[in-house]
This record gives sequence, C-alpha cells and structure tokens, in this order.
Amino acid sequence: MRISLLTLAISFAGCLTLFSQAVPAGAGDSKAATGGARPPQANEGFIGRDVPAFDPGSEVMSYDGKLWNINNNRMVRARFEKFLNASAATSESDRSYRHTIDRILDLVSPGKATKQNQDAAFALLKKASEYKEDANLCRTLSDAIYASNASLATVEKLKRENLLLEKERSTAEWNSQMAAKNSSLTVTSQKDSEVQKENQKIERDARMASTKRKLSEVGQTIENNKIRIGLTEMSTKGHFQALMMQFLATRRFEHVIIANRFYRAIYSDGDNSIDLYKKMVNSLPTNKDAGQAKFSAEFNPQVSASEGVMDNNTGAGAGAGDRGTNVNVYNGNAPQRTGNSFSAKGMKMGLENLGIESIAGGAASAAQSLSKLISSLSQIDALANEAIRDVNEGVEAYKFLLEQGELQSATERLQETFALGEFMPSVRLLSRDDKRRALNYTQKSNELLAALEVNDLTRAEKLVHEIEGLAKDFDPSKPLAKIETAKSISSMHLAKARTAAVSGDKSAMERELRSAAEIWPRNPALAEVGNTISSQSDIQQTAMNDFDRLKSQKNYRQIYNDKMRFIAAAALYPEKQKELADVLQHMGAVEGAMIKAREIAQRGDPAGAWESVEAAQKEFPGDSDLNQLRADLTTQAADFVQSLNQATEYEKKDQPGSALAWYLKARKKYPASQFAKEGIQRLSGQILPDSK
Repeated sequence: MRISLLTLAISFAGCLTLFSQAVPAGAGDSKAATGGARPPQANEGFIGRDVPAFDPGSEVMSYDGKLWNINNNRMVRARFEKFLNASAATSESDRSYRHTIDRILDLVSPGKATKQNQDAAFALLKKASEYKEDANLCRTLSDAIYASNASLATVEKLKRENLLLEKERSTAEWNSQMAAKNSSLTVTSQKDSEVQKENQKIERDARMASTKRKLSEVGQTIENNKIRIGLTEMSTKGHFQALMMQFLATRRFEHVIIANRFYRAIYSDGDNSIDLYKKMVNSLPTNKDAGQAKFSAEFNPQVSASEGVMDNNTGAGAGAGDRGTNVNVYNGNAPQRTGNSFSAKGMKMGLENLGIESIAGGAASAAQSLSKLISSLSQIDALANEAIRDVNEGVEAYKFLLEQGELQSATERLQETFALGEFMPSVRLLSRDDKRRALNYTQKSNELLAALEVNDLTRAEKLVHEIEGLAKDFDPSKPLAKIETAKSISSMHLAKARTAAVSGDKSAMERELRSAAEIWPRNPALAEVGNTISSQSDIQQTAMNDFDRLKSQKNYRQIYNDKMRFIAAAALYPEKQKELADVLQHMGAVEGAMIKAREIAQRGDPAGAWESVEAAQKEFPGDSDLNQLRADLTTQAADFVQSLNQATEYEKKDQPGSALAWYLKARKKYPASQFAKEGIQRLSGQILPDSK
C-alpha cells in the first residue's frame, strides 16, 4: 500500500480535528495486528514522538506512545459509508459553486493577482460562501482578508502619525534650546544677593518645564505607536496563518491555495515564514484539563520616560499609564549629566482558554504535530497542490481498478483518497453507482470480519465465497485457513468429549464441550453430541421425555401440576422452553377461568358461574378439572342450563320461534345471562330482519 508522508500528516491531523479530542490511552489497540506490543519508548525519532508513525502492514498509527488502527474505527467507517451512499455533486448548485471557486483561483493565480483581480476575487468569496458545499469557509476567509487590510490601513495611519510626531518633537527640541539660550542669567553686580540668583534659576526652570513636558509626551506617543504597529501586524498575520493551517488540517486544499495567494498579495514584505503560527500552537495547552485556546493580544501600555539636560541636577520626567499622565520638575545643586530613558510595560499577547476541555488536547496535539512538519508558506502551497494531485490520481486509479473488477484494491484506493481529499471535486463527482460497488464490498468485508470475530464459521465461509465472486483480487487463503483450522480443532474437542463421557469423566467432558463451543459456537454437531451425551445419565433428559409424552397425549393438566420439574429441566433445552411456556400459558388461562367461576358461585350465582366455565370449556375442551367443575355447576343451575340447552337444540333444528321462547325463558330464570342475551338478539334479527 503506497502511503505518502503528505497523506499521513494531513489525514492524521484532519482526523484529530474531526474527532475533536485526544486519542485516549490504549484506544484502538489492535492486538491481532501487533501482538499487543507497544513501540519502544526510547525510539523517539529525529524530532520526538509527537510526529505520528504509520505501519503499512498492520495499518496501525503510533502517536505519543499510543496505537490506533486507522481503518478499524467506527467513526471512520461511518463517515466513509455515508460518502459511499451520497449522490454525486452534479446539481446546478454544485456546478455553480465549482465555477465560482475555479474563477477565484484563476483571478489570484501568480501573474494575474493585480489589485483589480484581487478585488474581484474578494467579491466572489461572498458568493461562494452562499453554497452549502462551502460551509461558510469563504466567508471566514473573507473576514480574515478584510481584517488584514484593515490592520494594514491602521499601520499606515500610525506610521503617518509618527512622522508628524517626529516633526513635532524636532520643533519642541528647538524650542527647548531657544528657551534655554534666551533665559540665560543676566550678569549682575557683586552687590546682588544670593537669594536673587536663586530666584532667577527657578524662573528659568519654570519657563522650560512646559517645553520639556511636551517633548516627553511626544516621545511617549511615538513609542506607543510603534508598539501598536508591531502588535497589529503580529495579531492579523497570526490569525491568517492559523486559518491557512486550519484549512490544511481539514483538507480544504483549494481554500488553502486561495488563502495563501491572498496572504502573499496583502503582506508583500517577502516574509515567507509561519513563525507566528508556531508560537501560537506551541503555547496551546495539551492537558485534558485545559480549555480551547484562542489567540489574543492585549494593549494596555504603562510607559515612563525622562529626557532633558541635567544641568545642576535640573530635569523633567513624565509617565503615562492606565490612570493618566504625570509630569515632574526637579532641581538640585551639584552638576550631573545629560541623557534620557524610556520604559514600557502592559503589552500582552498570547492565548486564552475557552474552557472546552474535550477538544483542546486533540486540537493542540494535531496543530503542534503539523507545525513541526511545515515551516513556510511555500510548503503549505506545495502540500496543498501535491494533495490535489494525489487525490485526482487516486480517483483515476479507483475507476481503472473498478473496470478491472479488482474491488479490493479499488476500495482501498478509494478509502485512501477519501481520507485525504474528502472535499475535492474529483471525489465528490464520483457517481453513486460506482461508489455502491465499493460499498457492497465494504459491507461484505465488515460482515466477514464480524463473523470471524464471533467464530461464526459457517457464515464466514459463505461470505468468503461471496466476496471471492465480487472481487477478482480478493485472496481467500487466510480466512479459509482460519475457518478450516477452527473446524478441525472443534471436531477434535467433540471427539475428546465423547471419550470422556464413555469413561465417566464428567469434568473433562464438560471442559471439552466448552472448548468446542468457544471455537465454533454454531457447530451443528455440537448440539447433537451434547444431547447424546446428556441422554445417558441426565435426569433433565428424563424430564423432557416425560414432557414430550404428556404433550403428545394433550395431558396439559399433568404438565401444569408438575411444572416446577419441567421448568428446571427446560433450562438446558432452549428449544423446549417455548413449548413449555405455551402449555403453561394455556393452563394459566384455564386456572384463571376456574378461579373466576368458583368466586361467582360463592356469591350465590351458580348460573353466572356456569356461564363462565362454559365459555372456558369451549376454548379448552380437554381439561378434566374444568369439565368436572362444569358438571358440578350444571347440577346447581339445572333449570337454567336445561332452558339454554333446549334453546340451542331448537336453534340447530332451524326452529327460531321455539328457540326464542326457550331463550326468553332462560333469561327470565337468570336475567344477567350473556348466552340468553346473545341468542335473543340473534334470533330476533332472523325473525324480524327489519327490526335491526
């Protein structure tokens, strides 16, 4: 099986993004394929265990010390079968969407990405996002492009503002110099007092304070703007790079190319790296207790600056923060120095958690693994183009193998192609009929695996021959060898069970029967051998023989009277359980009718009791206890029963008048009689049909 590094890296990252959670420890271990062995922990590879490794023989992915079978996974199978049952993307909406995406790719292709074409492609992104096939990804890309352009406009505005501020600072510096020259101390006579000289110093410093304060504020604003320029560029570039990597991880390769070309057109500084994205993902939490992370930048500067000429320790200082600005003017005696200082804090850029614990670990691991394989925009573009080519070749290979009748190889190629390029046009355009052939093979293969897993060897052998007829390249030797070996071993255990039964070794007999059943649970000879062995000494078999005899005689009363014995015996004979349940249900109804009749008779209503028993006797005519109770109640309600019998006889002889008279007589003796009521209604309708 040809597995490229591109397929492994992107498919693995895409699956982790799809499942939105880290693979739990031990999940997906395939002991059948690997023998339960773990890869050596010391062998971490040239860039550590974070990069997944794939074993083409067992189709097992090893990642961070865990094993995961990429095909033997319910979610992967379900997604693939959903694709196989979907119709081809050939509707008018699908064609229009394809045309729009192709037009965007053409407009931003190298050599054509003029400002006019970029604007036209940007406008088409909104149209493409209106189609359900796009899943609003073009709108997301459009938002990122708009944010990048807006950030560039903000950066240019701040740069222009800094140019004006630089001019303003130059003017303030010149004014400060002029103020110092014009305010130099006038030469005074020696008669002037020291107090007058000190006052003149204070007056000079006061005149220069406003100029120095203005100079400090301008310098602070310039530095703040520089910080904002850096943060704005980092934030928008980081978000754009993260969006491209998300498109790559989710296998939206055409969107990757579109985003890459827009990015290069917007940021034309020649920077080809994705270092900002790497810094972002390396800061992502990978433990399960951390939430989903998002990139954030917080700008809350707290800046302090001082600048001036420290003549005789006279100077000015300024500070700014979230609580406002302040200016300090000070002076001293001893001459010091000239200089300036600047410090800033309060700028924060990083990641914040949203608290979605279930997806943070998996998404972070996938992003970090993918970022170690990719270091530049050129690599992203090359990977996307290589993936598109690989997908298109996979589709062509699938169609060819399908024509050759090699369904096994065709299905494997389609699985690989689907895992890499689920959303590519060549994959979505496959007809349902072509995909259904792969679906039929896949379903049969899954049924075969399930049959072998539960050791249903008869069905497994049948499925092997069915698959062999479907796919010319299917090799039946492995499953047939397993089936024949299992059958032979099961027969050997049955033979040992017979020998143990003859020798009277009951424990060995049970052990061998259990072993034979574990190897081939539905072995037809298993029940036959078990019945033969059990019939020699098992009292349950005797009970079942009695049950069969009584049932053939329809002696349900005896079975009911001895029901506990038969229930215990039937536990070892599932085929008898339903028959016993039917008999007990039948007798339960008889017993219920008899209890009801006795209760009615105890209330002094023998006629009503007789009617209840009579109805049950018609449904269950063979029960001796029921017949005896009926005879007893007939004696107690003789006149009523005689009237009903006479009415019934005349009705059978087609003498409706006489029959009606006897039914009326019976009702007179027992007004609540249901039999009499039904007979009167029946005969009245016969004699007077218009009275209905």
